[in-house]
Amino acid sequence: MKPYPPLLALVAFAVVALGVPLGLYALLTRERRRTMREIKDAAEGHGWDYHLQRWQGSPTAFQVEGWSQCGKWIVKSSAGRGANRGWSVSLGMRVPKLAGQVDVLIHPRATDRPGVDQITARISPDLQSRVASLSTTLGSAVDFAKEATEMPCGNSEFDAKYHVQVLSERFPESPVDAALAERWLHWPADAIAPHSVLAWRDPFGVHLHARLRKTPNWATVTYFISLADDFCARLPNPIPAPQPHGFLDNLVGRFLEP
Repeated sequence: MKPYPPLLALVAFAVVALGVPLGLYALLTRERRRTMREIKDAAEGHGWDYHLQRWQGSPTAFQVEGWSQCGKWIVKSSAGRGANRGWSVSLGMRVPKLAGQVDVLIHPRATDRPGVDQITARISPDLQSRVASLSTTLGSAVDFAKEATEMPCGNSEFDAKYHVQVLSERFPESPVDAALAERWLHWPADAIAPHSVLAWRDPFGVHLHARLRKTPNWATVTYFISLADDFCARLPNPIPAPQPHGFLDNLVGRFLEP
């Protein structure tokens, strides 16, 4: 039997060495790539702008810009840092039109770490003034935390899981009613049910963040946008906030830019 020429043997080795891992990668990421195509095609079908956030280093980090009843919004999916707490992906939405002073915050109840009100209670007026000089956004958040009151929605399951804080003079009733609480807690079977959903207003807009256990599909994205629309519809008009100007504000602003 004639030996294979060295060049042919080298080519065969390269094909095996590269082809096997590339083939496995293509097989293992097939579902992920299908999901990304589904989101891209559906978003563009609505006339929305879609593109991948390649700079994040994640192949599933994407951004969609669109419009609905709450105005223009920006949705971003990115890798999270809560894998040890049951979630690994963050799906965030920002509505710039509704920006204003912080007047509402919804976040999961936590028994293993201090609450926002416990932390801000330790901030002296002098430190509060210094914080405001460094960041309009942080200053507004500290002011809010010192004045906010809890306003349960009346849904026992929701109230047991989430802490709803508002400025009472701004909210005659909870920003989450019984119907919205049900939607917040129970997502459709074809969507990725979140670990938790946070919401707040600040000088950059109204924000919602869903913490997910894996990459969202289109059903998750559309349900999340619909949920955000319903939430925004229950908010009062924003209190105008000073233009963010500090170093930290500029840093956050650059991060939030489309």
